[in-house]
Amino acid sequence: MDQTVVGDELKDLWDTVGWCVVDGVIPPDDLAAAQQDLPDLFPTAQEFAEDKDPERNLPFRTASDAVLPRFPFASAALNHLVLHDAIIDLAERFLGTADIRLYQGMVSAKYSNGAPDYEQLLHADYANHTLVVPRSDPGYQQIEMFIYLSDVTAETAATRIVSRPLTQDIPVERTYLALDEYADLYAAEEPASGPAGSVLVYRPDVYHRGTRLTAKEAARYLLHVAYKPLGADWLGYQSWPAAAEGLAWNRFMKRATVRQLTMLGFPEPGHRYWTEETLAGVAARYPLLDMTPWRDQMGQRR
Repeated sequence: MDQTVVGDELKDLWDTVGWCVVDGVIPPDDLAAAQQDLPDLFPTAQEFAEDKDPERNLPFRTASDAVLPRFPFASAALNHLVLHDAIIDLAERFLGTADIRLYQGMVSAKYSNGAPDYEQLLHADYANHTLVVPRSDPGYQQIEMFIYLSDVTAETAATRIVSRPLTQDIPVERTYLALDEYADLYAAEEPASGPAGSVLVYRPDVYHRGTRLTAKEAARYLLHVAYKPLGADWLGYQSWPAAAEGLAWNRFMKRATVRQLTMLGFPEPGHRYWTEETLAGVAARYPLLDMTPWRDQMGQRR
């Protein structure tokens, strides 16, 4: 990612308004590789509209959150996007620290023509991301991101968002806002539109909601990715060790970089965890992982 993409203006939007869409984050080749793998996970827009495979389409017709494949995926290209250097750079820039960890990675699809009603109430996501409540100062926030794998417009279910200055007087415990009580905020919501390859970033205290697709024979695909500051143990969503016995995880380890693994909580090179015994054990557990960076740092433990 061109670092000028995330300049002071976008950072100011994050700090004040609470959200923005950053264009051009994902390089075209990486985006194309991920898009190519989507039909292995989801019906295409045409397949869904024409109901070519009713059994495969059924989960997407009966519940809006029926199928949410989670990282690590069988697709190396999708795994790469979740932990893409550009995404990590973006998270570090907005959170103001390089000491961050990934805590969520999921991919979703929405459809028109016979899909469920995706309309939601305005809500803040913190209720199922943290044990406590959001704290706005640096070092305590998390960042949530939607990586757009298709063009996202108001007609293709762009998330509707209300900027923070309009909601600052709402009590923190009000995680869902009823339409009849907060009609003014529903009237003020904005669609977070953007082309494929762009990223919606928003804070946990921003009220937003999902909506239906109004375009005909259309689909919307995106990756849900979230990062948190190191040590924020009250924040979480997925457990990476729970996935570590799976085939997808072992395939991911073959391609994983030191930076990507560190984002998952894997001990970085030089960490005091590493001994000759643990190096040998991890190498045996993950024979496809190049252990050279960890071996090279054995004499520089932290």
